[in-house]
Amino acid sequence: MYAARKTYQTLSVASRIEAAGPHELVAILYEELLRALDVTRAALLQGKPEALRQGRERASSILIALEASLDFERGGTLAPSLGRIYRSMQKELAAFGNEPRAERLEAVRKGVGDLLGAWVQIAVRQAA
Repeated sequence: MYAARKTYQTLSVASRIEAAGPHELVAILYEELLRALDVTRAALLQGKPEALRQGRERASSILIALEASLDFERGGTLAPSLGRIYRSMQKELAAFGNEPRAERLEAVRKGVGDLLGAWVQIAVRQAA
């Protein structure tokens, strides 16, 4: 059952990516980052070190992709601000790797949730 659900999720994300514009792609990355953080937290609570490492590495990779996608020429003050936020989250994940505590993940997760909410609002305003 788990493998089938995972395959469906992968196909669903792949379909969304194919049809997405730049703003939607960022929203998808935020959603996938939240999912990676949730997997990491579950692995921490269940005492599964390999799943914990994989989840943390996935979250870190997504943050790197988000930072790499920033457009500093057209992004105004938003791009450098987001860059600082992403680097701060990266540092928190690195600290979590050395000292796994749920509070560290929750802080990053809250920040990502806030970013996703703001990003969706920007997309709605631009579409109007």
